[in-house]
Amino acid sequence: MSLIALRTPAHRGRRRRTVGTLCAAASSRDLRRLRELLAPDVAVVVDAGEPDGARVRVVHGPEDASLLLVHALSSRDGQEVAEPPVNDRPGLVVSRGGRPTAAIAVDLTDRLVSVVWARLDPAPLRRGMAV
Repeated sequence: MSLIALRTPAHRGRRRRTVGTLCAAASSRDLRRLRELLAPDVAVVVDAGEPDGARVRVVHGPEDASLLLVHALSSRDGQEVAEPPVNDRPGLVVSRGGRPTAAIAVDLTDRLVSVVWARLDPAPLRRGMAV
């Protein structure tokens, strides 16, 4: 697929819908549906926001990735999940009590989620949703 095709409104809309479906599956704890959306070599990169980068963790594979996403996005009291773009990618912002606690950007390859980038430090999030 060409870079021009990746920027078309139809493609952007499909990417946003996939992220919405991912969020819905994770929040409802539908592991079967969630795993259908994940590429076989999916990676979830979690950055806790430490300045030295010591708190970056990577989870590989649909089994572990789906469990991590369910834990992060499942419905809880006071937790809200919005779907704004993050770093010009389809994304999610998790908030608790109106305060952002995580920004998540999602990369897709061949209609499957290939990489999930999660930034947990709320201070930079307030300045621009940087992941």
